[in-house]
Amino acid sequence: MAILLNNNGGENQAWAEALESHLPEMPIHIYPEIPDPSSIDYAVVWHHPHGDLNNYPNLKAILVLGAGMDHIDQETSLPDVPIVRLVDPTVGDEMSQYVLYWVMHFQRGYERYRAQQSEQHWQRHMTPFSRDYRVSVLGAGLIGRFVSERLAATGFCVHSWNRSQKEIDKVRSFSGEQGMHDMLAVTDVLVNCLPLNSATKRLLNKETLSMLPKGANLISLSRGAIIDDQALIDLIDSGHIANAALDTFSVEPLSNASPYWGQSNVFVTPHMSGSTYPQYASEVIANNIKRIEQGEQPFPVYKPRP
Repeated sequence: MAILLNNNGGENQAWAEALESHLPEMPIHIYPEIPDPSSIDYAVVWHHPHGDLNNYPNLKAILVLGAGMDHIDQETSLPDVPIVRLVDPTVGDEMSQYVLYWVMHFQRGYERYRAQQSEQHWQRHMTPFSRDYRVSVLGAGLIGRFVSERLAATGFCVHSWNRSQKEIDKVRSFSGEQGMHDMLAVTDVLVNCLPLNSATKRLLNKETLSMLPKGANLISLSRGAIIDDQALIDLIDSGHIANAALDTFSVEPLSNASPYWGQSNVFVTPHMSGSTYPQYASEVIANNIKRIEQGEQPFPVYKPRP
């Protein structure tokens, strides 16, 4: 009984040490140094080479080292075992804090005060009260729920959209195509927490982003390919969208040629809204392995899109 570990070449030793502290009885083999494929019971991976997971005949589960599942969705063939997402509260906390920071930044107009400071200009400006400031979160999955709950607890007027209806305490829920249109029309800040798949690729395009009221803001911490970059830039240039805080991009690192760098009201961060820390996330993964060993179901099990 052993674990295959591959964090796409990054921090593998830290992950191995953290997992070993919780599962000292299980040997951990860092890919590609796998002495005996038949000994592997669990694959703990992130962006693992396509097709390789079929090479372990006794595999019991695939445990993913992150929230995004688009890499798993790209597999043409997978073993018939549970695929377990990483639900790490530490990541959820960090990402919801990232969103809260930018929501408050846009609500209070802090950039304007920064500009005033450089001019030694003292002037207060009226800002909307938090319960009147409408923040709409696209996606009511694991991260979207974290974000919505944090914003609602802080006192903002929070909306949530999901393809199917999902209820979140103190949050107004929307669903379906018409629900998205209705929500976008009453939004001051749109937060993108959607997963990337065939249905969401370029979903935030000129048509959908134009449904936002003039002067709305965008925060995106999901996959960059959900946004039509040229459409967003055009809408920022026209003034329809006031500001955008972008943490993820279609191609990373962001190209030096990207017009986002030169936009004064686009705030670029290098995919840092939430980090997975081995010392914390390893306990979540180890607990799921223990559940499986005890004949219980891991959580949450992911079903790849057909």
